[in-house]
Amino acid sequence: MKKTGKVIGKLLIGLVILAVAVLAASGVIGSRLNKKDNSSFSADLLGFENARFAAAGSGFAAVSDVSCRLYGRNGETLCTASRSYPQLQIAGAEDFAAVWSEGGSGITLLRRDGAADLDFSGGVTAADVNAAGTAVILAGEIGYKGSVTVVDKENNAVYRVYIGSGYPLDADISPDSDRVAVLSLTAEGSTVSVYNTDSEQLHAEYREEERSCFDLEYLSDGRLLLVSAQQATFLKDDGKKLGEVSFEGEFLKGYASGDGYAVLILGSYKAGRAGQILITDTAGNLLRSLDTDAETEGVSAAGKYLAVRFADETVIYDTELNVLGSLQDTAGIQAAVMRADGSAVIISGGKAAVFEPQ
Repeated sequence: MKKTGKVIGKLLIGLVILAVAVLAASGVIGSRLNKKDNSSFSADLLGFENARFAAAGSGFAAVSDVSCRLYGRNGETLCTASRSYPQLQIAGAEDFAAVWSEGGSGITLLRRDGAADLDFSGGVTAADVNAAGTAVILAGEIGYKGSVTVVDKENNAVYRVYIGSGYPLDADISPDSDRVAVLSLTAEGSTVSVYNTDSEQLHAEYREEERSCFDLEYLSDGRLLLVSAQQATFLKDDGKKLGEVSFEGEFLKGYASGDGYAVLILGSYKAGRAGQILITDTAGNLLRSLDTDAETEGVSAAGKYLAVRFADETVIYDTELNVLGSLQDTAGIQAAVMRADGSAVIISGGKAAVFEPQ
């Protein structure tokens, strides 16, 4: 479950790693990033030359000023809808994507079998989707602070809970669709509320006193990542805190998650060090770290690969932080998305191609 339009570079998901893959085909980067035979891939991007893109499992989604489209693994068009969404937000999963405007009343769900429009008169605050075909929508609600609605793969609203306190900021759905987690800001700090999707009763709660968190997401194993400007906190969805990574003396520049891990990109206030790349497990235990000499500008992760963009180069690592390839120039890439299997779809000059690390 990947979200775009979030704070701290969520819009960079997939952008850099795919740029690296494009130049790999021309021999600019090391031989360990090679183009594979993807001759069956062909994507029609007519009308989406200036679109925004997001990963949708093994496919991708594209949204222009007037239309949105879902593509399959081989670039085939699965679904197209004529919609206009200012202040665009987009989230994608396998053969599934959600498109909405923050604060707008409409949200469009794109699936292999067609598009469905849902209306929330109180305005959509946030949304996300999972690979099971389930969507969660956080919206304003008259008489409440907000509501959380779960929509199944047939586009039916199968669950709704009303939020009566705090300011609901974000929501996510578990990989198995059994639980929803809601992040709310309060006068005391931040609260994570977890609900079973067969009950309106609160299942679990976690509080961060005197800390304003801005993002919450389920990780691949059903644990939760809670992010603030000061630290990343890892939780079980029964409310138990598993661990944390503090950014004391440094600041968060980007983050992402892959198969069983999270990657945190930190900038440094200390002289002589530009920042760090941290790899943790889903309990917050530090697995690998790497000091960087150059300023980092973004990170992307999928499968067992991650890409870090620096001011003057982009580097592809594995989760051991071994360098798999690098390049000096990412110019010419129009847009890019990351696929769930770790392969890359590159969009450049109105064309798309697929590449995979060796």
